[in-house]
Order: sequence, then C-alpha cells, then structure tokens
Amino acid sequence: MAFEVKLSSLGVSITEGTIVRWLKKEGDRVEKGEILAEVETEKVNFEIVAPEAGVLLKILYGEKTIAKAEATVALVGTEGEDLSAYLEKVRQEREEPEEKAATPGKREKAAGGKARAFPAARFLAKERGIDLAEVTGTGPGGQVTKEDVEKFVARKQPRREEGIPELEEILPLVGIRKAIADGMSLSVRTAAHVTTVAEVDMTELVRLRSELAPQWRDEGVSLTYVPFVIRAAVRGIEKFPIINSQTLADRIIVKKYINFGVVVAIAEGLVTPVLKRVESRGVKEIARMMEDISARARERKLTLEDMRGGTITLSNPGVFGAVLATPIIYQPQNALLWMGRIAKMPVVREDAVVIRSMMYLCLSYDHRAIDGSIGAQFLQEVRKYIEDPRRLLEG
Repeated sequence: MAFEVKLSSLGVSITEGTIVRWLKKEGDRVEKGEILAEVETEKVNFEIVAPEAGVLLKILYGEKTIAKAEATVALVGTEGEDLSAYLEKVRQEREEPEEKAATPGKREKAAGGKARAFPAARFLAKERGIDLAEVTGTGPGGQVTKEDVEKFVARKQPRREEGIPELEEILPLVGIRKAIADGMSLSVRTAAHVTTVAEVDMTELVRLRSELAPQWRDEGVSLTYVPFVIRAAVRGIEKFPIINSQTLADRIIVKKYINFGVVVAIAEGLVTPVLKRVESRGVKEIARMMEDISARARERKLTLEDMRGGTITLSNPGVFGAVLATPIIYQPQNALLWMGRIAKMPVVREDAVVIRSMMYLCLSYDHRAIDGSIGAQFLQEVRKYIEDPRRLLEG
C-alpha cells in the first residue's frame, strides 16, 4: 500500500505553496517523519515530511512548481508496487487537461467552454488577470502553457515611445500583496463592519513603561505598549467573551481560549502571526513572545503553526503616526483592536486643563455577532485597565 505525501492544510489565507527543493529523490529510502521537501508560500516557509517509512516511489510535483493545499505531492510505499490507481487519482485532483493531437493555436475547450491549459498557466493567468480564452496555446492539443501566458503578457505591455519618460509603474498583484488583497476583499464582502473608538489616557502606562523598560531590558525583554494592551484586552474578554468569537455560516463560535494575532510590517507587506493562549500569560511573557515572533516574521522564519488559530487581532499603526482608522477584520474572527499614536494633548481633568499622553483605541467588529453596546462596553473595560496599568502586572 502506498502512502500519499500531502501539502498540509495551509490556513484560510494560504491556499497553495511552491515546491522549492526536494531533499530526496525517487527510489530513496525514507523514514517516518523524515523531511522530504521544502515549500514556500506567500507568508511562511515549511517542510514536507514522510507520513510513513518506505521508498519514495514517485514525485508528483517537481521543484519550482505550485501545489494547492492538500494536494498529493509524492507517493511513499514498497518498491515495485502498482501506482496506477494513485496516479489516476492525482491526475483528477490536478485536473490536468488530456492531451489531444491538434494544431498549435487551434485550442480545444473543455466541457463547459473552459479554455484548456496546464495548471501553471492557469495560476499565472489568474495572477495577471488574463483571460485564457485570449491566449494562443502551443502545447499538446493546443493547450495553453505557462510560456504562452508569459509571451501574451509581454505583448500586452504598452511600449514607451523613445524619449518620453514613463508616467506609470505596473506592479503585479502577487505574493503577500495578493494574499492581503484577497483576505481584505473577503472580509469586506462577508462581515457587517462597525468601528467604535475610545479615547485612552496613556499617561500612567507611559510612566510605568519608562520605569520598567531598563530593568526588563537587562533581562533580555524589549518592552513596548502592546503587551499591556493585549493583557487589558484579555481582562475585557473575560467580561465580554463574545468579543473573542468567530462567525461561520449560521454559527457564532465563542472561543474559551485567547490567541492574539499581531500585525507585523515586513518588506513585502503585512503578516499576522499569532500569540497562543495569552489568557494565561503575564505582561512580561507576552513581551517575550512578541519580540520573538516579530523578529522571526521579519526574517521570514515563521512557521505555519505561527500563523494559525488566531481568535482576535491587534494592529498598532500608531508607531507610524496614524491617529484613527476603521480597520478590516481578519476572517473569520469577529473583532480587531487598533492602536493609534500616543501624543500629548490638553484635556480637562477636574475642571482644569492639563497635558496628558492620549491615544485613540479603535475596535472594529462584526455587527452580525457583536452589538454596538457590547463593543462600547468592552472598549471601556480595556480603557479602564490601561489607565491603571499596574493592575495588569497582577496575577
């Protein structure tokens, strides 16, 4: 019996991966759990391992090819066994067009009028927004190849007249940017977005951070405001658990654990690794986790496990000077917290104008699951803890 080597589930926002390198070749003996190949996606890199011990009988996706999540990329089993049934199953999975003799350029269409093309060609055409019906195929049976699509794209690019400077730059919507675009579009179409804003006095937290930072730095911990806000949000969720929920079809699933996604800016765009089980962690431990996962995000060393399982998300564009926003929720989560910049502002306290360090804290939430009154009360609970930050160091 042969065992299928699959590209494991990649999460909601990652639907495919590129086989970068095979570490074993066909005919090699492999052990259960042994690394077979390296895979790259828009957001993380990971390794494929052997599901069982045996011989690597067949590699179904070569290096630099793209495989969908859950695709069978190789077969492991006993040397000499019949693979015909497995290969037929894989052929159907990949929906490879059957090869039919035909003159190049007179491409036949599959059932339903769909242009016949190889998977790599379909992927590239989708990336570039190309209608395959417009592309002349040169492959067997007039099928469209990846090279056909590349040539079509090159021909379609407008030529610049000599001596006239280019007034536009065409940026392909691919990789992380494509993943972000798809995820944000899905969320806007799916969720009933509402944003509520609270004005938070950060003065005491600014003072506490200044007090703790040198000592914690000596212990190898870089202290920012984010761990305090996460800890305050945990307290708020304890009182209003619906905030920590997901909407799936006709169900609202309230999570009993809190996994906080944190948005990290990297050169290619934004990634959102997840801090797991923060409900049981203190500010210092959350700070350590933040530092570790942010560094690995910037070094492109995140794993699939780092990206999975978020129940709520925090974004902090305030470090770039942003003041207010109406952020978009990460599906299928129901809430996202957004921190604005901290700035000294005149405010009224006990009928006197004083200077305080203020910040706007925004909560975007899915109104299908969370009422406006709950969103507002949750924000006020978070604000209360942030404004009395020493309470966040307790417990």
